[in-house]
Amino acid sequence: MNQTLAAVVIGMAMSMSAATSMAGAAELVATRITAENAAQYVQFGPDAAGGIGDWILSNGSVCAVISGIAHESELSVRGGTLIDLGYCDREDDHYVGAQDLIDSSRDTPVNIERVDAKVGPTSAVIRSFGGQGGVIVETSYRLDADVPDKLFISKHLTQRDGEPSVALYTSIFFNYHSLVPFVASTADPRRSNGFVQESFVSRGPTEIATFARTADLIVALSPADAEAPITYGWQMVSAKRSNADGTIVDLPFYALADFSALSFLAITEPFLTGDGSDVGLLQLLEVPFTELVAGDEIRFEEVLHLAPRADVAGITDRIYADAAKVSGRISEAGAIVHVDLSDGTPFSQTSADNRGEFSVRLPTGAYALRVVAAGGRDLSVPFQVGEADATLEMVDLDAPSRVALPQGSPMRLTFKGLDGAPDPLFGGNLLGAVELQDESSYRLTGVNQIFLMGTDRDPTYASLPPGKYRVYATRGPEYSLEKVEVVVEAGNDTVLNISEPSLVVETTGFLSADFHVHSGPSFDTVMPRAKRVATYLAEGAEVLVATEHETVFDFQPTIDRLGVGDRVATIAGTEITGEVGSDRTPYTLGHANAFPVDAQALAFRRGAFANENRRWREVIDDLKARRADSLIQLNHARWDDRFAPGRPAWEEDWSGDRAAYFDHMGIGRSFNAGQPLGSEGNRRLIEPDPVTGRRDIDFDAMEVMNGISRESEIALRRDWLSLVSQGEKVVATANSDSHNASQQVGLPRNMIAVEEDTIEAFDEAAFVSAVQRGRVYGTTGPMLEVTLDDKGLGEMVAGASAELTVRVSSAPWIDASTLTISVNGKALRSFPVANSEVVAFKLGFEKDSYVTVEVSGDPGEDYAVVYPEFKPYAFTNPIYVDANSDGVWTAPGLATR
Repeated sequence: MNQTLAAVVIGMAMSMSAATSMAGAAELVATRITAENAAQYVQFGPDAAGGIGDWILSNGSVCAVISGIAHESELSVRGGTLIDLGYCDREDDHYVGAQDLIDSSRDTPVNIERVDAKVGPTSAVIRSFGGQGGVIVETSYRLDADVPDKLFISKHLTQRDGEPSVALYTSIFFNYHSLVPFVASTADPRRSNGFVQESFVSRGPTEIATFARTADLIVALSPADAEAPITYGWQMVSAKRSNADGTIVDLPFYALADFSALSFLAITEPFLTGDGSDVGLLQLLEVPFTELVAGDEIRFEEVLHLAPRADVAGITDRIYADAAKVSGRISEAGAIVHVDLSDGTPFSQTSADNRGEFSVRLPTGAYALRVVAAGGRDLSVPFQVGEADATLEMVDLDAPSRVALPQGSPMRLTFKGLDGAPDPLFGGNLLGAVELQDESSYRLTGVNQIFLMGTDRDPTYASLPPGKYRVYATRGPEYSLEKVEVVVEAGNDTVLNISEPSLVVETTGFLSADFHVHSGPSFDTVMPRAKRVATYLAEGAEVLVATEHETVFDFQPTIDRLGVGDRVATIAGTEITGEVGSDRTPYTLGHANAFPVDAQALAFRRGAFANENRRWREVIDDLKARRADSLIQLNHARWDDRFAPGRPAWEEDWSGDRAAYFDHMGIGRSFNAGQPLGSEGNRRLIEPDPVTGRRDIDFDAMEVMNGISRESEIALRRDWLSLVSQGEKVVATANSDSHNASQQVGLPRNMIAVEEDTIEAFDEAAFVSAVQRGRVYGTTGPMLEVTLDDKGLGEMVAGASAELTVRVSSAPWIDASTLTISVNGKALRSFPVANSEVVAFKLGFEKDSYVTVEVSGDPGEDYAVVYPEFKPYAFTNPIYVDANSDGVWTAPGLATR
C-alpha cells in the first residue's frame, strides 16, 4: 500500500474489527471466511463463488460476499469486489460480480489493496480501499439490522496531486446473458426503456448518446423457472462532488444496460452545456477536459434491492411502497403482466400466480396492462390509478391452443410452421427483452424445440398459436428421425401422435460425449441444471462433462434427483477462462476445459484454478499436481477469420477475441501452423518452465470442432495437424459449447472407444484414459469404425505397409457419402462410399507416419431442420505408423512445399 493511501486509511474515524453482533432479531455479521467458519458462511446458488479467504456480510436476511484480495476478479488480478449476493437461506445467488473502472476502460480497473470489517449496534459494514492511477477509492458495503432486503453501497473518490485523474467513473454489474435487464427512471418514469436495451459493450464511447439512459434504476431478473428465483434492483441514489471551496454539485450519471453488462456511468464534473439529462456531441467534447483535482471529493450512494421472485414489481413495489396497490386476476396462471404508462412507456412487470392473481404498487396516473401468454396470446387493458388501493376487473385471455406431448421416451421435438404459420417458440420468458445493435438486434425468445427426458417430469402439453405444423422427433444421430404433420385449432387440444425415435446405428464399443457444456453455474448462462440434463438426454448423448466457467461443478446430484442415472454419466470439471490482460499475458490465456476436477465446496470458485497473469504451463502444472489423471483441453483456439486459408498472414498487433488462444498466444502474436514450433514466432509454445519443465503447448486435447465457432474449423484442423506432424500428440475433439437451449448440445460430439460401453458400467478413469490416448473420433452425424491392420484410433502399428479398413454408418436421414484418407495431414485419396460399406486397401509408408480418416455428406432437408447450420462430417484421431519397426514413433515433420 502506498503511503498516501495508508494515511487515508489510518486517519479514518471508524475503528474496524471483524465481529458479529445481535441487533434485535437479526444477526449482523462482517468477517473473513475461514476454514473454521466456512460451513456456516459460504453461500450457494447458481453463481455463488465465495469461499475461504473471502469476506461475508450479513444481517440474517441478506448475505453478501466480497472477495479476498488474493482472489481474481472479473477485470483485475486482485479481489476485493462484490461477488455473491442473495438471501442467506435460499441458495439463490445469481450475482456474477462487480468491478469499477476508471475512464470506462477494462485496462484501468480500481485495484483493491485492503479490505476490513466492522459490526455496530445496528449495521454491519465491509470496506475496501484501492485505486488506479492517482484516484483513491474507498467503498463501503452496509447491511442494516432493520432493513432486510437492501445492500447499501457508498463510494468515496479522492485524487492525489500531480497523478492521473478520472473523467468517467464506471461501475459494472456483470450480466453475461445470465439476467434480464429492465431500465427505469424513478425521477422521470417517461424516460424508462424497460426491457429494450441499446448495446454498449460492443460500442465505443463516441456512441454514448445512443446507449446512455438518464435513469437511476436497473432491475435484473433471474429466470422465472430458476430453482430459487431472485431479482436485483440496482439504484443510483446520488452522485455528488464536493469541491475544495465548499460547494457541492450533483454529477450527471447514466444507466447503461445490455445482455452482457449493467452499468452506471458518471461524469466527474457537471457539464457546462445542458442540464445533464441528455448527453450529446457538445457534452462529449467536454469529457477530455473533465477531471478530479486534489482537494475535491466525489461520493456515490447506491442501493442494491433484492426480491425473492423474478419480476420487476418485486423491486418497484419497494420503491413505491407508499403508492396504491393495484390487484387483478388473469384467466391463465403464469401469464406475464406488463404495466406501461398510457403512452406505452414501460413502468413495471409481474406475472399471474397459480391462481391467476397479481398485484403491483403504482403512483397515481393513467396506465395500461399488457398481458402476454404462451401461444402468441396477448391483451391490453387501460386503467387509472388513484390514491386508494384498487382491484381491476378480470382479464380474460383467449383459451390456449395446445398439443398433448408424447410421454415415456427421451426425444427432442422440433416444430416447423407450414402454410404461412411461423415456427412456434417454447420456453421463452415473454418479457420482450431485446438488445439493439448498430445493424441488428438480439431478442431473448424461446426455441422451436421441446426436450423430453422420458420421465414423469416431462411437460404433458405445450401451447402454440393455431396453425399447421410439421413436427420432427429425434434422439441424436444414432436414432431414426420421425415426423408428422399436425393441425392445431384455436382454443382446442390436439394429440401429437408421433413415433418414438428408434436406434438405427449400432456403436458397440463406443460412448458418446460432449466435453464442453454449460448451465446455470457458468457466469454467462442461466439454463437451470435440470433443464440442461433434459436437453442432453433428449439428444441421446451418454457422458456429460460439466465445464462451467471459472467454477468446478458436478451434475451428479442433479442427475440423481431427476432419477436418470441409468441413462447418462457425468464428469465434474471446469472451464478455465482468461479475462484479464496482465503483464505476463496481455491478451489472457484464452479458454481451456479441465476434467475430471474435484469440486471443493467451501473454496473460492469451488476450487477452480487461478489463471490471470499466468502462463498455461503453470496452470497445467497446477491441474496435474492436484489430479495427475485430469485432462486439459484447449478450447476454440481460433476465432478470427483473418487466419482462414487464402487470407494474408497477420503479423500486426492483435486486437481480436481474447478467448481464442492461437490467435494471440497470450502476447498478441498468432501461432503460425506453417512454421516449426521452434521458429521465433512459435517458440513461446514450447518454452519449458525452468522449475517444472511444463510447456504452454502441453494440452492433452484441443477442440477441432466447436459448435458455436464453426467458421474456424478449417483453421483449427490446420493447427492440430501441424502439432501432430511435429510430434505433439494433442487429441482432437468435437464439442458443442452449448450455453442455452438455442445452441445445440451434444453435437458436435465425441465417440470414445471403451471396453465397457454402457452407462451402468461407466468407468471414469478408463474413459478419460481412452480420451488421452486418442481413442476418439468427432462427428456431427456419421459413425465410423476404423482400423489399420489390427490397431485402432490412437494406437500404433509397426511395419512399412498396413491394411486400412473403414466402415461408415449413418442414420437414413444423415448423408455420409464421401470418404477421405489422409497420411501425415495430406489427403491421399477421396472417393464415394455407401452407408455401411466396408472399405479396405493397403497403404505403404516410407517413414514413420500417421493416418486419419474423414467422412462428409450434404445436409438434407430433414438434417438441416434439426441441425441447422451444421453439415454431416466426422474425423478421426490418428493411427500412428512405426514404419521402421524400431518401437519409437518419429514425427514426420511439416510438409515441405
